[in-house]
Amino acid sequence: MNHEMRTPMKAVIALSSLLLEIELTPEQRVMIETVLKNSNLLAALINDVLELSRLEDGSLELDIRTFNLHGIFREVLNMIKPITAVKKLSLTLMLSPDLPVVAVGDEKRLMQIMLNVVGNAVKFTKEGYVSVIASVAKAESLREWQAPEIFMVSSDSHFHLCVQVKDSGCGISPQEIPHLFTKFTQLRSGQNRSNDGAGLGLALCKRFLNLMEGHIWVDSDGTDKGCTVTIIVKLGICEGQPEPSNLQVVSRPRLS
Repeated sequence: MNHEMRTPMKAVIALSSLLLEIELTPEQRVMIETVLKNSNLLAALINDVLELSRLEDGSLELDIRTFNLHGIFREVLNMIKPITAVKKLSLTLMLSPDLPVVAVGDEKRLMQIMLNVVGNAVKFTKEGYVSVIASVAKAESLREWQAPEIFMVSSDSHFHLCVQVKDSGCGISPQEIPHLFTKFTQLRSGQNRSNDGAGLGLALCKRFLNLMEGHIWVDSDGTDKGCTVTIIVKLGICEGQPEPSNLQVVSRPRLS
């Protein structure tokens, strides 16, 4: 099923990209760009559905390896920056000094989770900011944040990564927060929250984190009051950590 669904979409995307390289009328170019954009959206949806299916039938296994943890955050922000530049949003990244540079875990799944959560924050923020803060989770901080009941056992072999993604966007009503992680759910609180997504992104994040011994929850004071998504995930510790460099990345809108 995986092969049968992905291969035709790859062909459509590849051929559409090739068509854009030939001489076209403005109308033809707009039509082909529309085909390419929607083909990419459909390919992403197919990938999400297949991933969700593998999670639900228990066939998806984590790919545990050593990876650059700081690099993941910078890569995610670099992918998101073009969108925030168009929307004139401030995008900031802060990595705490105690955050290991290198960790052990499923790099691909962590990247998917971060892209989904940061992407959502940008999507639902018309003006203002999106900030990403990463640190080593501490029990006292969890109590301050009124986090769900989480048991973190300290060990020399692992640590718990804490990521908070904050935005000044349209927010979420308290009544809708419990439904955020239900698959195929689209929320419509606030005029900016109706969208053309399939409602799979956060459902996938929740299931990935369950598999990774992690947690995710959302806080919002209501519509038009912004939102904070907190992620806790268990990662392995590597010996011989390299020195961290440039622990803060800031992208601010240009004033015109």
